[in-house]
Amino acid sequence: MQKVVRDIGLFVVAPLAILGGLTAWMFAATTPECSNGIVKQLASPDDKYTAVVFVRSCNHVPGFSSNISVLVKDGILADGPGNLFISEGHPEQLGVDVQWQAAGAKGLQLNVSSKFRGAVLQADPVWSANPNITASYQFGAAQSSSGQ
Repeated sequence: MQKVVRDIGLFVVAPLAILGGLTAWMFAATTPECSNGIVKQLASPDDKYTAVVFVRSCNHVPGFSSNISVLVKDGILADGPGNLFISEGHPEQLGVDVQWQAAGAKGLQLNVSSKFRGAVLQADPVWSANPNITASYQFGAAQSSSGQ
C-alpha cells in the first residue's frame, strides 16, 4: 500500500506541481510591466495628427504618470511612455487638458495645461517627428512656451 501511495505521489502529484509552477512562471513572464490607458484624444485642426492624453502605470513603480503623445492620424499608441510630455500623477487628478491651434502657414501648436502640477519628467517644446509641431505648457499660473 505504501508503494502505491509513493507511486501516485511520484507520477501524478509531482508532475502536476511542476506543471503548475511552470504555468505560473509563464504568466508572470508574459505580464506587461507597464500599461497605458487613454484618457482623451483630440484631432489636430488639419486632421492629420492626434494628441493622445493617457495614464501610464508600471508594476515596478508606485503611482501613475500623465503622458501625451502626438500620433499621425489613425496611428496606434505604442506601449511606451509619451513622446511629448510626461508628468507624475494621474491626468484626471492633475486636470491635464490639450488644445490644438494653427501656428503660421504650416505649423501647429499643442497647448498643454493642467490645474495642478506634478513633477514634470519630460516637456518637449517640439515634436521630434515633425518640427512644425510645437508645444506650450501651462501649469497653474506659470506658462512655458517654445517653438516660436
